[in-house]
Amino acid sequence: MNKIYENEYPVRVIDMDLFRLCRPSSLMNFMQEAAMEHVVELGFGTDELAKKHAIWMLVRMKYTIHRPIRGGEVLHIKTWGRRPTGAFVIRDYELYVGQERVGEAVSTWVLGDMENHSLLRAEDLLSPEGALEMDHPQEKLGKIRMPKEMEEVGERRIGYSETDLNGHANNTRYADYACDAIRFETLAGYYVKELQITYSAECLAGQSIRLLRQKQDSFYYVRGVDKDGKPHFDIRMELAEI
Repeated sequence: MNKIYENEYPVRVIDMDLFRLCRPSSLMNFMQEAAMEHVVELGFGTDELAKKHAIWMLVRMKYTIHRPIRGGEVLHIKTWGRRPTGAFVIRDYELYVGQERVGEAVSTWVLGDMENHSLLRAEDLLSPEGALEMDHPQEKLGKIRMPKEMEEVGERRIGYSETDLNGHANNTRYADYACDAIRFETLAGYYVKELQITYSAECLAGQSIRLLRQKQDSFYYVRGVDKDGKPHFDIRMELAEI
């Protein structure tokens, strides 16, 4: 049983944006794949959890990269899970291109009931043997402090192409919504240095989500709300010059 999982993910043409940089959503997808590959190896994959009527749900994530990741590069990801605490499982990541460490990330996962998605006690369903205990302090993700005043910049209908096996928008697609909301196509010369996201409620297929945004210094804030104004996700992105 490997407590640290490693794999390589080439940045393909489909993962690049118009600036030939790795999309934030593709970077999140690589880390999601690494996490799922690891839990399968540990015996807690989708099929195994289905026998316990449970599913994985991502609730928070934050990544920081020290330079843009470019098309054609091969991203090497190391990831490990911490010991489950109550409903929560925190997972860490280190990102490399060759021998160069280009970033790190942390995510918070929960286990939910397959039918109603109510939270289950992860420490009762998962073995602690696959967890990695580190000697140094580790980051814990809190909620994002969003601006009080935000402007509405559009609406997004969740379609078939954006859904995952649970029937709602895939976790990684929210980064696309945020980049669209800040009109990232107009920001040549910049990259998303840091992205933090809190998932508050699922975005279901056929649902329309209103996008709100605000800019403060080098930070962009994006919130997705439904027709009743209920928040479904909050995102904070820091941009940096290439």
